[in-house]
Amino acid sequence: MFDKSQIVHLIQQDLKHSQLTEALRNLGLDDHGLYSLDLMSLVAELMQVPPEQMEHFTEIYGSYLDKAVDYPITYLGEHLLPVAEACYRRLLGGKVD
Repeated sequence: MFDKSQIVHLIQQDLKHSQLTEALRNLGLDDHGLYSLDLMSLVAELMQVPPEQMEHFTEIYGSYLDKAVDYPITYLGEHLLPVAEACYRRLLGGKVD
């Protein structure tokens, strides 16, 4: 079984990474995905997402990665914790944020 707090923390770190790579892209330093961490796959594995649900999972997860740029970039990414928690709930099929 997976541990919610660890998964939320992984999502939070992925959101922070998304913020940073988007900021670099905006400066003209596009890595073309070379430095992708692919934490989404790890989160999916920990949440035991069946293959037939991966497309839906990816759409939800990706939408939260896109939202990350709307939050301040900080050392700890503390503004992203509620976003990561909302993402986790939505991935579980909870309330839509």
